[in-house]
Amino acid sequence: MAAPAAPSQLGVEVKASPQASPAIGTQEDCPTCVRRRIRCDRTLPKCAKCSKKGLTCPGYGPRLRWANGIAVRGHLKGRTTPYIDKPVKASASSKAAKSPKTESAPPPSTSIIDPLEKSFPDFPDPATRSRLLEHYDKNIAGLMVWIDSDKNEYRRLVLPLANRQPVLLLAILAISAQHLAVTTNVESNFSARARDAAVSMISSQIRQVTGRLAAGFDLGSEIDVDTAVWMLASMLTLANYEMAESELGAIAADSHRQAARTLVNALATTKHENNDLFNFLRNQLSIYDILASTTAFEPMSFGGAILPAPDHSDHIFSEYLFLLQHITGTCRQHCEKGSAAGSSVPSLSPADVRSRFELARGSTLMAAGLLELIWDAKRRDFIRIVDIYHHAALLYTYRCLFQGHVDDSCVSASATALFERLSQLEDHASCRQNLPWPAFIAGTECQGIRQREMFIADMYEDIARYMGFKHYLEVLHFLKDLWSSKNPDWLALARHYSANGKTILAV
Repeated sequence: MAAPAAPSQLGVEVKASPQASPAIGTQEDCPTCVRRRIRCDRTLPKCAKCSKKGLTCPGYGPRLRWANGIAVRGHLKGRTTPYIDKPVKASASSKAAKSPKTESAPPPSTSIIDPLEKSFPDFPDPATRSRLLEHYDKNIAGLMVWIDSDKNEYRRLVLPLANRQPVLLLAILAISAQHLAVTTNVESNFSARARDAAVSMISSQIRQVTGRLAAGFDLGSEIDVDTAVWMLASMLTLANYEMAESELGAIAADSHRQAARTLVNALATTKHENNDLFNFLRNQLSIYDILASTTAFEPMSFGGAILPAPDHSDHIFSEYLFLLQHITGTCRQHCEKGSAAGSSVPSLSPADVRSRFELARGSTLMAAGLLELIWDAKRRDFIRIVDIYHHAALLYTYRCLFQGHVDDSCVSASATALFERLSQLEDHASCRQNLPWPAFIAGTECQGIRQREMFIADMYEDIARYMGFKHYLEVLHFLKDLWSSKNPDWLALARHYSANGKTILAV
């Protein structure tokens, strides 16, 4: 994660259960007995079965408390943050024992907000919170998906989850406040402090889990589905925050991407893969991860990249992303071997690549049919977007994999088709979020062609201005450096950028 705080500033306490004999069905067995697959006697303060065997009993239903500071700098340094209780599952018998009045009583509406207000002296009032959440709903959620529709999971699932998870709420309020500041030129110091707090709280959770794994606990039992989902949703939200924060935000955003990648890879064999929201977020990460891998050349940029969930092939662009990642991996291997033993032609032919991407294009159009879009400008533009990504991928493959071993006519045909489709888009507001990567690839193909250079420069400035993500200006700076150089090889310049600590993130 970006700038993780030191352990001395972010300790985590495990709070023991109240000193009362727990009723059967209202208290979870201790994790040690669960792992041993025996019935726990649930005595206090520690179960007798663990004591007889000389085993460590961690207690029942541990609660995580962020014991110390949530921020390492700024106004929040040294302040405390709210704790997050692990949900306790109640049995049917215990539910039946409750009185009707207890069952019908709604949960307190301030269970999350109250502790946050104490941590933030100027935490947004209800009206401001509502305005920020509405801004996220109307102006940010639509930028996170291929096609914005009533099925947008960021609205349907992520926003409601934020009402139950303070870290995710902070992350969403942070990016909303930051995006509002960028798009309206109204400064906000709340957004940076909320970002710091969210990062610190996630870091504390990660240290808590890591410590228990080191003690021999199983990962699947240490992170429940809700925890895995809010952590992943928060990481993706914070990555987008960093990209909106500054032109160099891609570096910090990349650290959030790496953390999210680590989380998903660590949970790859657990029950969380059966959770719809977790799979949706995993697929969102795969889009980000695979496209980012095409332009990043750090040692950790490619290995372990997240692929779309294998049982969700009906998701838009899934087959395309699988193939693009395969191409990137082949390119990396080819470059490593080529640099050591001279350039060689890869076994995969240009005709093979074109055929495979044609199949992927068909799969994407079929998957998009599930959205039941009406025949309007948005639907016509999406068909163009599919063509845009198709030709951008071909150009990327020609330059990365077939350097000097593909007909110029093939390169020219795809470049011409790419610029034609980009110029034919009707409703830019509904598809800007899909343009950064293919527009970047188009920009690598127009060196010396002034009209095309101006077209791409205007497009990137438009994307940065209306989407509110400043890091796109750094991508445009890279393209202008390429256009002014005598070397048309954008890969060489990208490696030079990477060697100097600059990240090109065209996503």
